[in-house]
Amino acid sequence: MQIADIDFCEPKDLGALYAIETACFESPWEQRLLENDLANPGRIIYLKALFRDRIVGYGAVAREEQVIHLLNLAVLEEFRRQGVASQLMIAFGEIGVEWNCKRMRLEVRSSNRGARDFYSRLGFSYKTRLRGYYADGEDALVLVARLPIVIT
Repeated sequence: MQIADIDFCEPKDLGALYAIETACFESPWEQRLLENDLANPGRIIYLKALFRDRIVGYGAVAREEQVIHLLNLAVLEEFRRQGVASQLMIAFGEIGVEWNCKRMRLEVRSSNRGARDFYSRLGFSYKTRLRGYYADGEDALVLVARLPIVIT
């Protein structure tokens, strides 16, 4: 297990975050979206995972009343299955508790069995299916978990 330092993202992290985004997703978020979010902190919170001063993963959440919504989670391939994503999720859960949120919600591709298994280990369960959610027409599964996040 890699122990990463978790910290808030800053505008200077844009290049590293976008490199992770394009390495991890076939349809990455646009760089200008990341840039805008980082330049205007507020509704969306970004956290980064650092290993030996290198950003190896990141995630983003938004507050929606008493629910914290995970918008994105990405970890470089060579750091997957080493606890980095779990550390980010636990940190987001702590933010949710600070915000007085009761649950965390996320969408995951229905075909992404690895991510679904990961989220299940963190206490997430199926809530509903969003048909044709992704640009390529694939369905998303909406998963929810009670806060705080606990690894099982």
